Amino acid sequence: MPRCGTLWPVDVSTILGLYAQGLFPMDDPGADGDLPRELPWWVADPRTVFELDDASRAAVRRRVRRSLRARDDWQLRISNAFDEVIAHCARPRTPEDGVWLTPRMHRLYRVLSAAGHAHTFEIWTQEDGLAAGLVAVSVGRAAMLESMWHRVPHAGNVLVSRTLDALAANGVELCDIQTATPHTLRLGAVQIPREDYERRLREALSL
Repeated sequence: MPRCGTLWPVDVSTILGLYAQGLFPMDDPGADGDLPRELPWWVADPRTVFELDDASRAAVRRRVRRSLRARDDWQLRISNAFDEVIAHCARPRTPEDGVWLTPRMHRLYRVLSAAGHAHTFEIWTQEDGLAAGLVAVSVGRAAMLESMWHRVPHAGNVLVSRTLDALAANGVELCDIQTATPHTLRLGAVQIPREDYERRLREALSL
């Protein structure tokens, strides 16, 4: 993936401007946010999105129906445990994994949250409490899902489905997840050429 950089710290208008260009941040593992160094921003081609029309969201629900039926106490909450979700997302899934969601990325999301542009979507259950969460950045009618974590079986699948429904209900036109994984493709994410993504992003920002 090609990359560029901005000197840290970055103000809200600059951050939103970079997202509006189709860029997304992923820090270098072990970066120290107190150093006057560049925060890396990236582009991806193809770009991966979840479609938000009724038929596409219904298809996601069909793919995760076993998860939706696994229990009857799934609850979607928004930014109820913002810092906790980000802290979980920042932990490597295996000892071999790097950490791109560094402390200064956490601070970036908190700055965006204070300005109303970053949220966490969370699945809670009565028995387990916080079961899954993801970090999302909103710009205009575009939502960028940055990172996801879960600790309860099925909760991640339920979170994706419920989040897509919530975004559509709030008028979001474009749901970007940057790059694909085998799991997101199985759930129904689609890859589109970078130029198509940037056109759709401009449309979502102009609505």
